[in-house]
Amino acid sequence: MADGEITIEFSPNPTQRAFITSQARADYWSCRVREGKSVGLGWSAFYHACHNPGSKGVMIRDTWENLQRTTLKTFFEWFPPGIMGEWHQQQKKWTWYPGTGATGVIHWFGMDDAKDAGALQSMELGFAGVDEVAPSEGDGGIPELVFDLLLTRMNQVWENPLAWRAIKMASNNPDESHWSYRRFVEYPDSGFKLWQSLSPENEHNLPTGYYGDLRRLLAHRPDLVRRFLDGKFGFQQAGRAVTPQFNDDIHLATGLVPLKGPELVLCWDFGLNPTCLITQVSPMGHWLILEAFVGDEIGVEELIVDTIKPILASRYRGFRWRHVGDPAGQQREQSSAKRSAVRTVRTELGGVWRSGPVALRERLEPLRAVLSRTIGGRGLVQIDRRQARAVYAALRGGWHFKENTGGVISPEPVKDIHSHPADALSYGAALLFPMGRMQAPRGGRRPQPATFFSGGVVTRPRVPPEARQIARA
Repeated sequence: MADGEITIEFSPNPTQRAFITSQARADYWSCRVREGKSVGLGWSAFYHACHNPGSKGVMIRDTWENLQRTTLKTFFEWFPPGIMGEWHQQQKKWTWYPGTGATGVIHWFGMDDAKDAGALQSMELGFAGVDEVAPSEGDGGIPELVFDLLLTRMNQVWENPLAWRAIKMASNNPDESHWSYRRFVEYPDSGFKLWQSLSPENEHNLPTGYYGDLRRLLAHRPDLVRRFLDGKFGFQQAGRAVTPQFNDDIHLATGLVPLKGPELVLCWDFGLNPTCLITQVSPMGHWLILEAFVGDEIGVEELIVDTIKPILASRYRGFRWRHVGDPAGQQREQSSAKRSAVRTVRTELGGVWRSGPVALRERLEPLRAVLSRTIGGRGLVQIDRRQARAVYAALRGGWHFKENTGGVISPEPVKDIHSHPADALSYGAALLFPMGRMQAPRGGRRPQPATFFSGGVVTRPRVPPEARQIARA
């Protein structure tokens, strides 16, 4: 290093380099552990300040303690205070030194400080770095509101027409229910860019056998292996999964459509979170879980009138259907002995009803069995990852037994938002696939034609004469 000249040797990994140099409106680096996320964020800030003079930036994490302990510590290792810039502890501000090639400032915020969070609303920014967007477990991470707020504050003005504004975010792979997955993977804006490496790129900076040792030690937690070692989107398990047979590699599909001919089977669970799953058994034997609807503090009548009936009328016009589900739905209401959830279903939608078994074991074993079966390398059960997300979230581990610190497992699954679609599906499995095998139709008994809806008029599907003759035969 010559007098007045500063040299820092940095050889970024391929994905790290692409992330740092990208000029997308928002970049999200989602990866396995120890891939150099915090380093990438620090160099992103430096790169931006070198190419956009006077860059006004922020660096954000969930809490100031975590930001100072990890992200800021890593930043100082690469850009030492007093050499690369000046650190103002009281103001939590970094100012680049002349001669480094970078100019401008970076303010450091922990989102647990209401004062810091509020300060974002009045800032004019050209750069934002956000570390650990998605939490490693439980609550935490960065709220979606902060990301939306940053989008509104990217308004720094430069005379140079080649200047750009950048939001750089990084974390381990999030759960698919996290907002970052929705915004960058499922429904990405044209200006948003997701960065992921197919294989580890930072092993040369890690102890020998680092990932292999972790994979062996975490073999009992495939959910952690998936997110932190395989670098895939996943789910962090709470307690013990009720259906460990579920495998998103063989059970998930995108864009499932109903097949003309086979009837629909609507699977129900009741209560103040009434649930309806629209399913169908294909001629090949696959059980297609087409759509899932879970109400929130409403009655089954509201779910049917506001959601199910319009969808059946628009997306499933001309189909027949029958119902299976929660036997508790046959209980008469106290307000009127003429009313029950099942009667509401049949009155509003038509179609025959059959109650599933009450005992958990009588419906759980068929569900586990059918999840264990494959057809042509794909699961017998096929779940639309978007339209039936509630089922996907339940089976991958959201539906779980509580496990205490001593390893004792509760006898019944936890009742929460995941239990409703799982219960509905288990009723269907018990009746359609007892012990994992498709049940043959009962002789001489045909499903009652279901009604469909057009222009507010309830009609019945027309059955051609030849079809009636075949049915009689």
